[in-house]
Amino acid sequence: MKPFMRPTDRARLAPVGWVAEPAGQWAGREVEIVYDPRRHDVVVVRDEPNDTTRAGIAESGYRRIAVEGRQEMWVRDRVDTAQVRLDGLGHGHGLERSAEVGVEQR
Repeated sequence: MKPFMRPTDRARLAPVGWVAEPAGQWAGREVEIVYDPRRHDVVVVRDEPNDTTRAGIAESGYRRIAVEGRQEMWVRDRVDTAQVRLDGLGHGHGLERSAEVGVEQR
């Protein structure tokens, strides 16, 4: 399950272990962001970022998942980001992962 935004006027529980935090106005309504704090990082940019800022956020492993006017919501899954970085460590160094045994071979 991925983080999501919802109106605050709905009395719903978050999934077990997840939190719901107020995020202010979005499309004219008060909203909250629901996410797993052990796994996700969430950034809400209130003023439209420039291309350099967007590129930096994306390079840090975030994906833009919502846009409203000049606001953007970005989410990073720390587990996925770590896996991509780990996978990149062996790339180009003569290491290959064996799918059968799950070990690296030269």
